[in-house]
Amino acid sequence: MSMNEFRRMAAKMDQHMRQLSAQGVNDRQIIIDRMMGYVPELHAIWTGTSDDQLLALFNEFSEFYRFARIMEEASEAERNKPSRSYDAMTPFSEQDKQLAARLLTTAATLERRYQMFRKSGSQLQIKEMDELYRQWLSDVDSFKSSLRAQGAQPTALEYVNEGFSRLAERIKKLAG
Repeated sequence: MSMNEFRRMAAKMDQHMRQLSAQGVNDRQIIIDRMMGYVPELHAIWTGTSDDQLLALFNEFSEFYRFARIMEEASEAERNKPSRSYDAMTPFSEQDKQLAARLLTTAATLERRYQMFRKSGSQLQIKEMDELYRQWLSDVDSFKSSLRAQGAQPTALEYVNEGFSRLAERIKKLAG
């Protein structure tokens, strides 16, 4: 990926964090929940940039930096737990992980665009977003069905259902 692509992703995260700040959202757990859709892109930036490139992005996008720090601290706290409820779960296949990442990224895009278009978008843009939202819901249902068909553990299915249900509810409110 190019630095321009990393910059574009960081700018999206920065913009969404600014929107959250404007809405008075400052609680770290709520930020994590509301920004979960950006985790795949944050990971791509984290692993795909050099230290100097990452520092440049942090300097250019202060709210992206804040989000990255929140996620790094949360990740470190999770790693330091003596045990976690998901430790015994069988990991998803690489293909399922990639699909989940795409679904999360699409959810983040939907949230950000609905927020933008509700303020200044045309009816055509809103209708296009509504169609993208319906397709995303269908894709999430297909993903969950596929996991069930593969025999995914009930606990894993609960985590997937809970996470995507929260995202779907937030998007539904924005689409409202």
